[in-house]
Formats: sequence, C-alpha cells, structure tokens
Amino acid sequence: MSLLFSSGELDDMRATQEAHMMDEVVRMVWSSTKDALNADVPTWTDGKIIACGIDMTGGAEERGSEKIVVTWDARLRLPLGTTFDMRDRFRISSRFGQPTNTNTVYEIVSPAEEGPSGIVISLRKVEPSE
Repeated sequence: MSLLFSSGELDDMRATQEAHMMDEVVRMVWSSTKDALNADVPTWTDGKIIACGIDMTGGAEERGSEKIVVTWDARLRLPLGTTFDMRDRFRISSRFGQPTNTNTVYEIVSPAEEGPSGIVISLRKVEPSE
C-alpha cells in the first residue's frame, strides 16, 4: 500500500478543497512610511478579495522550548499559491456566501501551515487603539 498521492489525486484534493471555500476575506496589504523621527508608520490598504474557509473556533498552543503561548481567534484556509506577507491583515467580507457587516480586522499570529491541498494561518482580532 502506497502512502504517496498521485498528481491526479492531489489535483482532485485541491479542487475539492477550493470548491468548499465559501467564505471571502479582503487581504489588507501592509506597507510603511517614515515619520519625522524616522520611525516606521505602518498602514494597511485593502487589496483583493480571496476565497477561503474560515474556522471561528479559537485556540492556543505552546511553542518552542520557552513555552511561548500563541492564541488565535480564527483559522483561515487559503488556496495553495495564495501570496501574503506575515504583516498583512484580513477582514471577513462574506461568510457562507453571504455578505457580512463586520469591520473586524485580523492579524496573522503564526507561520503558515502548507498542506497538500491548501494553506492554513492562525489569526487574532486586532483591537482598535485609542
């Protein structure tokens, strides 16, 4: 019994995965400028809308020998080949094919996990600063 997938099986898995991505997010592209003191001033500009799958189940895990706890509010499943910067942010624009009225913004809190049929990233809500 072989544990390797054929290229046809992988293509089928990717097609199935992407066909079941019924949510959409707006990728908010990170950039920065310098202020008068030459410090970075980050900005996020709305980019393209990306089909995805969203799991709103939060979680936490310990990482590394220092036992750093990483917590997340949601996990985002993206098609293979999706490009983003770890400093980008995401805003949900539709869930289950229905537009949302939320302006909640999420930031990436862990490295992307790439599997045979998609990419998964963990997100945390960005709390507005005062």
